[in-house]
Amino acid sequence: MKLSWTWGGLAILAMVLAAAAVSTLRGKAGDGEALAAAPEPRGVYGIGTVEARVQSAIGFEVAGTLVDLTADQGDAIAKGQVLARLADGEQRAAVAQAEAALAQARARLERARAARDQKKSVDQRRQTLERKGTISTEAAEDARAGADIASADVAVAMADIEASRALLERERQRLAKYTLAAPYDGVVIRRDRELGAAVVAAVPIFTMVDPATVWVRAYVDEARAGRLAVGQPARVTLRSLPGRDFAGRVARIDIEADRVSEERIVHVAFDAIPQPFHLGEQAEVVVESGE
Repeated sequence: MKLSWTWGGLAILAMVLAAAAVSTLRGKAGDGEALAAAPEPRGVYGIGTVEARVQSAIGFEVAGTLVDLTADQGDAIAKGQVLARLADGEQRAAVAQAEAALAQARARLERARAARDQKKSVDQRRQTLERKGTISTEAAEDARAGADIASADVAVAMADIEASRALLERERQRLAKYTLAAPYDGVVIRRDRELGAAVVAAVPIFTMVDPATVWVRAYVDEARAGRLAVGQPARVTLRSLPGRDFAGRVARIDIEADRVSEERIVHVAFDAIPQPFHLGEQAEVVVESGE
């Protein structure tokens, strides 16, 4: 009887263990189905921010007071468009003075040319009379010297005109620096000064970007970065639009990696720039590397 109870206990224990094993297998099978239902995305994953390859802080080359501002943050601007002006009354006076100096130099040249022509005419007559013996050789030589001096005066007057022209051009170029124009087609992303502000040379008034150069600067694990190449298609997801993907391509892979995080920097350009775009916004990229 005691032996029969022992075998019965073993039988019950075996049944309990078998049931536990079946339950465990079913649990693993369920996990496997869940993994199969949510596979990892194909391609190489990276995370980064929206940036612009061409971004410029622009300001005046001279100091002055802001008297006109024609652009603000978010404005689309065209190359050559006037964005701001400085008070330029003093410089305009300098240009006017240089213009007057050039006019005076031209007048001096005309007088010098008239004197030269008159001296040459006298010289020619005296040389003829000297050959005929009508006047002395000394008188003919005096006429020749006068003609030579007159010709030299013309040369000096012409040099004065060139110097006056150079001065006027310099003053005009300096006057142009009191106007700030857009260096290329772009978008203003920041305005740092307001009307009436006193600014010094090289202090930024605006920061602008070329919207055609907006891309994502992403960081990719070095362990997977070896599969990447310029031109590979990619998908970009912006943090502000989590349910929408933007098509793009790998535009550049930096030569230097991040030594601390052991990540490679990859730039992904959009096929169509998101509108509006926000620099610094977090973005995720998946590069279709053929995996």
